[in-house]
Amino acid sequence: MEKYVREEIKKLNAYEVLNKDFTIKLDANEGVEWIKGLNRYPLDKSDTLRGELAKKLGKDKDEIVLGNGSSELIELAMKAYLEAGKTVVSFSPTFSMYQIFTIIHKGNYEEYPLDDKKKLNIEGFVEFIQEKKAKLVIISNPNNPTGLFIPREEIKKILTSVDAMVILDEAYIEFTNEPKTDFTKEFKNMLVLRTFSKAMGLAGIRLGYMIADKENIGYINRVRSPYNVNALTQEMGLKVLNDQEITNKNIEMIKKEREKMRLFLQGKDLNPFPSEANFLFFQAPKAVFDALENKAVLIRDFSGKLEGYYRLTIGTPQENESVRKIIKEVQHATS
Repeated sequence: MEKYVREEIKKLNAYEVLNKDFTIKLDANEGVEWIKGLNRYPLDKSDTLRGELAKKLGKDKDEIVLGNGSSELIELAMKAYLEAGKTVVSFSPTFSMYQIFTIIHKGNYEEYPLDDKKKLNIEGFVEFIQEKKAKLVIISNPNNPTGLFIPREEIKKILTSVDAMVILDEAYIEFTNEPKTDFTKEFKNMLVLRTFSKAMGLAGIRLGYMIADKENIGYINRVRSPYNVNALTQEMGLKVLNDQEITNKNIEMIKKEREKMRLFLQGKDLNPFPSEANFLFFQAPKAVFDALENKAVLIRDFSGKLEGYYRLTIGTPQENESVRKIIKEVQHATS
């Protein structure tokens, strides 16, 4: 939506890569081939992968742009829409990179606190966005680290109530039983981010994608570096996208294990919050964290923001059982 775009970006032309058929290709200063195909630059806009994604999502491929992880796409949105000195609003606690990227791009970052149950007061959040005159709003849904899921109608209420670009970061959306929230045809001020890192298990290849209307994707392409997604990543993305059976099995396993772990933590009075992601946010004595760390089991400590709160990623059934065993031992030793 043009009114949200930085003035400098409106005047900028996207870098164009010409993908022509060739017999001999001597136009891009590429090296000679020694591993088949890898001496050539990848498809700049990842056309094949975008096409497959578009089919699965019921979109036009020009409504999708790929990134080197969804983190790159957050930065590209800030490059396109955030002027220095303007405000980005999110809530707290949430993904810490939102604040870091805002600072890098010389914006002001403002957080609206979740309530005591780690839920979001939508009316209060909307008022906060309006009061701060936000240029960008970022919503992690399901939220990292709390696992909070904001229903579709509440997202819609935010979109209809604020005069800002809204980034909906759906990195964990495959783990929820709720429907995905894509209003990009209805609302031109919405950018949806998803990733191959979580449910698809491809964090090592760094691949994410943005869904938005064609005009917004055009602005994102103006600030995107050419060839930002490498050829190997594009190939891996295609393979996983076209073989969803393993991914679907893993998602169902995670959901089952998440509920089993939630009930365990609840039974041990460790106050797990409801989660629609592949992790649980819970409250525990530091002795629990220390015991896990001493056994080389890593969980994320959020005591910097919320004293005594931790995030536990749901692992394999065997890994999860090891965690339960250690927690039982700690509680037995301290009882």
